[in-house]
Amino acid sequence: MKKILMLMLLFTGTLKAGTTWIPISNGGNFIIIPFIPSEKYNQPSNVTLVKLSNGVTITWNDIQHASKYRVEGLDSNGNWVLLREVDSNSVTFSPLPVGISSIRIMACSYTSCNNSGLWSNSVALKKQIIFIHTDLLGSPVVETQGGEK
Repeated sequence: MKKILMLMLLFTGTLKAGTTWIPISNGGNFIIIPFIPSEKYNQPSNVTLVKLSNGVTITWNDIQHASKYRVEGLDSNGNWVLLREVDSNSVTFSPLPVGISSIRIMACSYTSCNNSGLWSNSVALKKQIIFIHTDLLGSPVVETQGGEK
């Protein structure tokens, strides 16, 4: 039984966003507990957007000992709202979330996402193009929106 558990622990250590398990043996009793760091997780880095025909895939670097990731979006009122909690270092939105302009990610422990890590830098989902029209002397006269990029 102990050999099987140790073998399982070896394989779970290679998965993305996998909980790190600590085996504890006390005589005849054998238990496994999740490792939960006492300090906050680092912020996810290298957050990358890959545009799809009708959505987007977001990826980031894996954080050691993180069990899952919290993905939040910035809504039109300026509030960060929960979009998903995922157990890998990528997420796909197809179609794009309505009214969400930016995304941020935080690593979570086995028990909670509540203040467990530092937030990644936010990444814009859509970029607005604004044209500034000038007069003959180069002074701005009017701004118009040219759509999304």
